[in-house]
Formats: sequence, C-alpha cells, structure tokens
Amino acid sequence: MPLLSRVADVRSRALAAKERTRIYWHLRHARAVGPGAQIGGQPDISASDFVAGEQLRVWSGHRQTLICGWGRIRIGDRCFLNSGVILFSVVSITIGDDVALAGEVYVMDTSSHGVEGKPAYEAPVVIGRGSWIGARSIILPGVSIGERVVVAAGSVVTKDVADDSLVAGNPARFIRTLDYPDHCKRAWCDWSCSCPGQQFGPPLPTLAAKRPI
Repeated sequence: MPLLSRVADVRSRALAAKERTRIYWHLRHARAVGPGAQIGGQPDISASDFVAGEQLRVWSGHRQTLICGWGRIRIGDRCFLNSGVILFSVVSITIGDDVALAGEVYVMDTSSHGVEGKPAYEAPVVIGRGSWIGARSIILPGVSIGERVVVAAGSVVTKDVADDSLVAGNPARFIRTLDYPDHCKRAWCDWSCSCPGQQFGPPLPTLAAKRPI
C-alpha cells in the first residue's frame, strides 16, 4: 500500500475511534443503547433510567437536545431526535420503533407544578411506532399516541391519538385519517427509511452497542 494511502487509512481509523469515544461519552449515563448510534453536537443525555434501541440518532445544534429525569425512558430502534428536543420523565416515556421527533419537540410526563393547592399531575406518555411529531409540538402527561401518527408542527397534544391519524392545533384535534401504501412502516420518510423498497442512501454506520449496566 502506498505511503499516502497508509497515512490516510490511519487518520480515518483514528477519526472513527475518536467519534466512537465521543458518542459513548454522551451516552455514558444510559443503561443500554443498541449499535449504530449517531450523536451530533452536544446533547445533554442525563436520564437515570434511559434505554434505546439500534440506530438511535440524536442531533443537538442551535438548541440543545435534553433527555433527562429520574423516570423510565425507553426509545425503540431507528428513532430520530432533532435539535432542541426535550424528553423529561419522572414516571415513564415510551417511544416505539421508527419515531421522529422534529426540532424543539417537548415530551413530558409531569406538569411539574400543581395548581389550586393540588399536587403535580404525573402520568406515562406513549408514542407509537412510526409516528412523526412535528417541530415545536408539545406532548402532555398521560397522552398515548398511536402508530404512524403525524402531529403537525406547533401542536399541543392533550389527549390520546388513534393510529394513522393527522392531528393539529392547540389543543390538537383530529384532521383526517392517513392512507399509507402497504409497505409503509412509518409516517416520515428519508434516506434512513427501513420500509421495504425505500432505501435512499447507504445504511447507517454500525457502532458497538452500549451494554446494559
């Protein structure tokens, strides 16, 4: 192998090792994360009971992404959290496979403070497989969102949403039922799409899984 090629190969391996180290550092508080994780920017991932599946993608740019709280947070395979997403759990937040949370989405399972002398309202949140939560949407405590749901940007979801629904507004209301082709597993589609026949680019790089503690 020519000298320049060897030098380039060594540099490439060193950069890959550095990136793996950076990713593992950001995920150091997680109990377990599957292989293929990608971390962009400087997110704050400090939740004490956080488990994620394979090919997790977390971006943190103009707004810092925050995954925190002492509750249970579970994220499935091939999920995407864009810049500024906040997951704050004191009870339980469960996110299914192939879910996308767009920029500055806020998901909380607690009202944080009570009113009228009453305690804070705390209840689990569930977001079903293949759903797409639009930018700056808010998912309130106790909400269960079905599979392949689209929550329009800026919506405030205060009650349960059925499968294959489009909801929008504050409070979010049902707009229409979404009609998907048979092969579609999820509401959003990009180069990482895992639906049959929908590969737009190369597969995600595979990084070793973070083993359960």
